[in-house]
Amino acid sequence: MTTLYIGNSFNEALVGDLSQLDPLDRRIGGNLSCRLVWSMEPGDLLVSPQPISDEFLAYASRLKGVPVTAADVVVPPPGRFGDDVLTADRLRGARFVDELRAMVAGRGLDCIVPYCYDQIIASLSRDVGIGSHDASVAFCAAGGAELLNRKSVFRALSGGAGVPIAEGLVTRSVSDATDFVVSFIEAGRSVIVKQDAHESGHGNEILTPSADTVQLGAAALTVVADRHAVERRLAEQWPRFSSNGRDPVVVEHYLRDSISLGCEVNLTGGSPVMRHTAEMRMAPIFDGLLIPPSSISKECDAEFSRYALELAGVVHAMGYRGLINIDGLAADDGKTVVLNEFNGRLGGSTHLHWIGRTLLGDDYLRRRHLISNNHLKVDSFTSAVAALERAGLAFDPERGEGVILTCDHTAQSGAVEYCAVGIDVATADDYERRLHLLPTSR
Repeated sequence: MTTLYIGNSFNEALVGDLSQLDPLDRRIGGNLSCRLVWSMEPGDLLVSPQPISDEFLAYASRLKGVPVTAADVVVPPPGRFGDDVLTADRLRGARFVDELRAMVAGRGLDCIVPYCYDQIIASLSRDVGIGSHDASVAFCAAGGAELLNRKSVFRALSGGAGVPIAEGLVTRSVSDATDFVVSFIEAGRSVIVKQDAHESGHGNEILTPSADTVQLGAAALTVVADRHAVERRLAEQWPRFSSNGRDPVVVEHYLRDSISLGCEVNLTGGSPVMRHTAEMRMAPIFDGLLIPPSSISKECDAEFSRYALELAGVVHAMGYRGLINIDGLAADDGKTVVLNEFNGRLGGSTHLHWIGRTLLGDDYLRRRHLISNNHLKVDSFTSAVAALERAGLAFDPERGEGVILTCDHTAQSGAVEYCAVGIDVATADDYERRLHLLPTSR
């Protein structure tokens, strides 16, 4: 089986209004296609919104033991956001579809794996000859994957499944939202306002009565002391929160001093299978992972897993097949666990799971700890690789330890993503600490 990978991260189905997203964040979000290189096998093809550097392809190929070159990456003509992201106009261009159809036939590609299997991908797969009539594809072709990337749908399904979620409200009414927020502010509690469709915390804002509130999981924090301040802020930001009136807005109790959790569940088989749980690093929005979690008890981790699998079972029964990422929070020193989001797509840990299983073994979760970060500033990708090797920090396949550069954002932001691998948390922490001391790191 050979695979056509589609790097359609940060597309119209996942981000409420791409024009509202900071151009640099949009460009980096599109470049997450780099992560798919880790999954590619001989003969596979990747449709990427942006070119992937030869240096990164050579580096990943060396570690994987599988050659991936620029000939295995195709970039469609620019669209309304240039070459930042794979918008529908880029994937529907007649000339590009014809070229891709020829590549699919020439390579004998018979499987398609997108970042998100939205309706655009369903149409593209039929157009290039990798169509399917099974129920899971029909679910996605009818917009099912888009549903599974909506926070409003998450709250509805979680309520029906009986899994715990934060107290909240889904509304299209700024008046109702105001009343809800004011009830919390007057009680000395904070809320988090969420865009229905967005990623990595970019569309979230914390409204709080206290300037001492720690900002985690949201791109913005605003202190609102009374009803007047709440009314003013919500009226001002409602077009952004609602994607110019297109979507409902989600408002939830902001659980202070909580630990952000995530997991990836495989729904391709007869029942949901937990791949791994993780602790999410927020700075203040998503910036990396600890796999497995290290700041919560085993009992707390097991409770989070149980809730996530219960919700995944509901999604599986709906007809979705593929990977789903489910997030949650551990509050009150792990005594309270709630779920707070899901995404029916590949996630920020998908490539790390591949790296773990391929370079470390199927039982990597029992033998190793992984610490990832998404924004390490470096002089260049090549200099970062050389610095790792000189310092003795580069990943050693024989020992199964060291630092792996997992994504190259140097052309977009002068940064790389990395994963530090150690036999325990302390060892992985030490690799990360030493990494940040290197001259090429900033």
